[in-house]
Amino acid sequence: MCPTIAVPERFYKLLSEVAADLAIKSPEPALELAGRFGVRRYFERQRTGDSNLAASTWLERAAQLRKEARDLSAALRDAGVQHCFFKGIALLGRFYHLDDRRLDDVDLLVDLAGRNSALAVLHAHGYEDLSEPGVWGPASRRPGVTMFRVDPSTGERDKRAPLMDLHWGLEPVTSVLPTQGVTLPSAFWARIEMDQRLPIPPDEYHAALVLHHLVRHDLVHVRGLLDLALLWEGLPREAGARLTELARHLGVERALGVVGRVLVDDLLLFPIRGVRLGARDWRGRRALRRLRLREWLGWAGRLAGDRRHHVTVTRSLAWRRFLLSDAPRTGDLMGELFRPPPEYLSWRWPEANAAQAWRLHLAAALRA
Repeated sequence: MCPTIAVPERFYKLLSEVAADLAIKSPEPALELAGRFGVRRYFERQRTGDSNLAASTWLERAAQLRKEARDLSAALRDAGVQHCFFKGIALLGRFYHLDDRRLDDVDLLVDLAGRNSALAVLHAHGYEDLSEPGVWGPASRRPGVTMFRVDPSTGERDKRAPLMDLHWGLEPVTSVLPTQGVTLPSAFWARIEMDQRLPIPPDEYHAALVLHHLVRHDLVHVRGLLDLALLWEGLPREAGARLTELARHLGVERALGVVGRVLVDDLLLFPIRGVRLGARDWRGRRALRRLRLREWLGWAGRLAGDRRHHVTVTRSLAWRRFLLSDAPRTGDLMGELFRPPPEYLSWRWPEANAAQAWRLHLAAALRA
């Protein structure tokens, strides 16, 4: 069966069941739930066969994002910077129409050696570093920077323009708050390919990046789950070894076995040769018992409106990170739970003093 038919139908059936469990009040409960995850338009198009759909507000924005990505890519090539795009922008035209899914930003990955040159290119294109502690405080320590375009007429941030997430590494999944980066191996850069005038990773590497993002965002990013399912269905049978290799490098090989088992069991996808599915130890078994897809989507549906959830330290988040990451830093996880960094507390509760913020953090962490 064609993957563009099989995955949407099975996924939509699960959304319908979860929407009933959540008692969503809407003429189209499953689509309302899909909207919480940013993929309503995608499922509308799959159900209607691309007919009778009104113009979407996301169409112009997605076209703008893709044009911006192509312009920046040309400038980065001229500057000799190894780079690629991944996640949403790289999947437009492949699995999604331009307005099928919400795109909040462009994810651009550059080789560590080209970081300074890449920053110079973005600055030359009118981008500045985003420093809004009320939104991005904990991410200030990650191996990358979020940038925004300046409106030349006002000198302020252009709210209509997309954000650019520039990565020269990825945040580790061994703890909750990022402390150091994970760079990509040379084999990754050797296999970058062009698609629709954009450099992107091959599907097996892209799937590993999406899985890492999914774990890093505490499994709430359901758009990433759909991306992973679509990529998985289209992978060649011989791609499993490379997928496993990069997942191991990113610290999510255990998560690959657990999430892959869920995709195979609950979405009826084919196993991939070279990917060891299921649980290898007690942590994998505990994670797998908690990750049946219907329960997973129901849990994510209740949390989808909280954009800060994946960086709010709680018992449940620390426990999931402990179960899913290959080599969790147990000391760091416990330290973040009981003694988070002062900059985290000031970001999470900016109006409270240090003692008050710590008490609020501890109460929230133990309650969740």
